Parts: sequence; structure tokens; C-alpha cells
Amino acid sequence: MRQRRKSFIVQPIKWALLIGVVGAGTVYGLSAAGIIEWNASTNLNTIMFWKSNDKLAVAVASNATIASKPTAASKQGEAPSAAPTAAATPAPSAAPAASPTPAQTAGMQVLSQAQSKVAANANEKVWLEQVGLIKLEPGKLFSFQAWLEEAVKGKAPEPKSDELSHVAGLLYEAAVRAGMHVGERYPHQDNPSYASSGFDVDFQKDSRDLTFYNSLGFPVTVGIVYNGDSPIVTMNGKPKAEWKAPKITVSSEIFAPETIVLTDFSLVGQGDVKRSEGLQGLLVKVFADKNDGKNELLYKDFYAPHPVMMAKAPSAEELKAP
Repeated sequence: MRQRRKSFIVQPIKWALLIGVVGAGTVYGLSAAGIIEWNASTNLNTIMFWKSNDKLAVAVASNATIASKPTAASKQGEAPSAAPTAAATPAPSAAPAASPTPAQTAGMQVLSQAQSKVAANANEKVWLEQVGLIKLEPGKLFSFQAWLEEAVKGKAPEPKSDELSHVAGLLYEAAVRAGMHVGERYPHQDNPSYASSGFDVDFQKDSRDLTFYNSLGFPVTVGIVYNGDSPIVTMNGKPKAEWKAPKITVSSEIFAPETIVLTDFSLVGQGDVKRSEGLQGLLVKVFADKNDGKNELLYKDFYAPHPVMMAKAPSAEELKAP
């Protein structure tokens, strides 16, 4: 009877010790494997369920946690991932000074060019800067009027006909020398001092346009460079190896002005007076050799001469006349 009681008391103690030993070994093994981490600063208060729920929640949060990182074994089998790096941002390049190869035309062939006879003023340089952004798609018609309507939406000077005509003339000459087909174009009544013979354009907003057609079969980008203050408009592109620009020649024939003499009765007792210097006339012919040996006449511009106007005093007979 006494032996049975002793066995009844000792048997649960053995099971409790066994569970404790096994449990401790399991925790130690998991801890060693890195699966469980133990916070050494935690005390027994964290497992006392009779404490308040708020304190218990804080204690559990600082207690043992299951690690989400890979085990030592998995670290050995896998290459560590590289730390993310910020995307490399190229440093902005300094704006180049006036260069014969602007950034937008780099790597392209210069198809043609037109240099101004005179220096560009401040307003014309602003317009030319906008012209340098033009890209002519193959098979498309370019309109200077339509381009201007877009250009004035940004910061642009007040449109003036003579300044815009100067810019349009340079663009027109470069287009002709590249072999593009011209649509609408009007010359001035008198050839302006800034215009090269044969490439004069009288652009009038909303009434006289300049149009030409990119018939070259590939995109063309307009470029602007300067020789001092004199602008040069270029046409640039990437043509096929066999492409050649037409050979453009210009001939000019000058017509001397006539002299017209008028009687001015206010000049009695005085000598002759020249009222007008007059202006010589000019006939301009533009030819194109499209690399076929034929010099084809493209068009003619004629500027009529202005006569020299002279005023003379009336003669004695004229004074006697009734």
C-alpha cells in the first residue's frame, strides 16, 4: 500500500521532469538554428497571464519572435542579393557654343545650306532658334504660316513682315538646294538687301505663305549655325548612299533704269533737281541640274527697274505758253 502511494506520487514528477527536459532541449535547438530568438531582457512578468492585457501585449511583442530571414544553411546555398542602387542619372551637359554640328543634327549629313547676306538682329535670332527645331517628315507639306502659329504660342517677339521674310527666305533657299518641291512662294516687288537673288520670300501673315514639300523620302531636320552674326540655315538628314543634292545655279540680268524728266514751274530760275535716284531692274533665273546633265529652269523672278526722276525749271518758251 505504501509502495503504491509512492509510485502514484513519483510517476507524475518523472513525467513533468521529462517534459521539461525535452521542452528545454527543443527551445535550445530552435534557438541555435536561428528559428527562435530570445530577448534576454524579458522577465517572468511577460508570461504572467493575470497581468493586464495592455501590458501583456507589450510584453509579447518584445518576447521571442520567429525570424523571417533564411537560415544559415540557406544562406550558404544562395548568393546574397545585391543592395539596390539608385539609377544612374547622366549629368546634364553644358550647352555648346555656336557649333557647326548642333545636338539635334549630330550624326546627320548636311544636305544643303543657305547663308544670310547680312547679320541677324535680336528678333530674327529668336525666330531662327525656333526654326532650328523644325523636323520635316517625308511626304509632308511644310507651311511657314502654320509653323508661325505654333511658334507664337511660346515666348516670341512681335511678328514683323521683314524679319519673318528674311528667315523664310533662308529656309526656302535651303529647301530648294536640298531638292525639295516648292508650293507657295511670293517674291517682293523689289529685291530686299538681305535676300539672295533667286531666294527672296515676301511672307505676309495670313495672306502670303511659304510652303514646300519634303519629297526626299527621308526625314530632314533644320539646323541653325552662325558665321559671326550671319545665320546659316542647314538641311540635315540620313539619305541613302547614292543620294545627291541637285546642283543649283542662279543667273542674273540687270536692267538699267530710264531717266524721266518733268518740268517743275516752282524751279524757275533754278537748275535741275533729281527727285528720285531710281533703281535698276533685275531678272533672276534659277536652274537645277538633278545629276542627269540637264540644267532645268525652275523659275524666274523679275524686279522692274524704277526710273530716275528729274525735275527741271521751265524754259522761256514754256513760261510764255498760255
